[in-house]
Amino acid sequence: MTGIKDVAREAGVSVSTVSYVLSGKRSISAKTTDKVMAAVERLGYTPDASARKMRGMRNHIFALSAPIRGDINQAKYNAYFLQTAWQAKNRGYDVLLLTGEDAVADIRRVTQSNLVDGVVLLDIEEHDERTAQAGSYSKPCVAIGYPAEHEGCACVDIDFATAGRMAVDCLYSKGHRSAMFLRDNETDYDRGSGYVLLFRKALLERAEELGMTIHESSKHRDDRFDAAEFVRELRSLDERPTAIVNQANANVLKLVLQQLQASGLRVPDDISVLSCGTYFEGELMPQPITEMPVMPQELCSKAVDLLVDAIDEHRDIKGLVELSAPVMHSRGSVTKVGDV
Repeated sequence: MTGIKDVAREAGVSVSTVSYVLSGKRSISAKTTDKVMAAVERLGYTPDASARKMRGMRNHIFALSAPIRGDINQAKYNAYFLQTAWQAKNRGYDVLLLTGEDAVADIRRVTQSNLVDGVVLLDIEEHDERTAQAGSYSKPCVAIGYPAEHEGCACVDIDFATAGRMAVDCLYSKGHRSAMFLRDNETDYDRGSGYVLLFRKALLERAEELGMTIHESSKHRDDRFDAAEFVRELRSLDERPTAIVNQANANVLKLVLQQLQASGLRVPDDISVLSCGTYFEGELMPQPITEMPVMPQELCSKAVDLLVDAIDEHRDIKGLVELSAPVMHSRGSVTKVGDV
């Protein structure tokens, strides 16, 4: 039976180094960690397997992989983290937060060492290395998001493709034939944030099907957004949009609403506003905005239920996808135009 000495020999390191990599008790370089984890995989070594068998019990800990980036939306990040921790607590589990940049190595370390019983992934990208490698983890894994590669894990998310179509259908049914799309922070597009891309693609495709014109705002980053320029851009169009579809965060939308008011455009009398994929919980907006929000409580509850089911019932959840129907909260910022 493969032991820790075999792993050390295969990786060309000391037994203590292997122990530190698997336990996380000391900081080991990424290069050495990769060598050790590669040896673990090649040899099929399961750390602490005999001890766990003797104990006959689990650790009752989930790993929550949520890399911290400089441009994160703190309101969303906090909501998903707290909801996952809360739902885990209700099921008798604690949460170990993994925030490092080398997320796959972190997940392998805590799963191979049996430190955790399962993994939840947050902030999913369209092509996410964590989900692409999920089949190699030794524990069940659930992503809160819908990446392109997900054969090795389960996925739960809002159906953002449907949300994009719903946004267009809502405006079209009220007589709007031209809308301005207020893009999200450009960093999210650059790194391939999954839900951002899915929503935008569906929005543009549905508008084209119906013959509705969508004007996209100029690219921006949160710290350099110019609301006055956005409103000037909107007003300069030959066919002035009668609606704004917002994908940017609450701070950006607040600036736009203030600038609209300053320029004499009233919401919804002069222009409608529909916000999608946002999270206004606890945010003080200048006025109520009709929204199709993200749903941290529902999605985190589903993710934890799936993970507990996989652990307790030994259910194979690899490749499972559960998409929740988007919900629209009408708050009076979208109105009819024309003869509709």
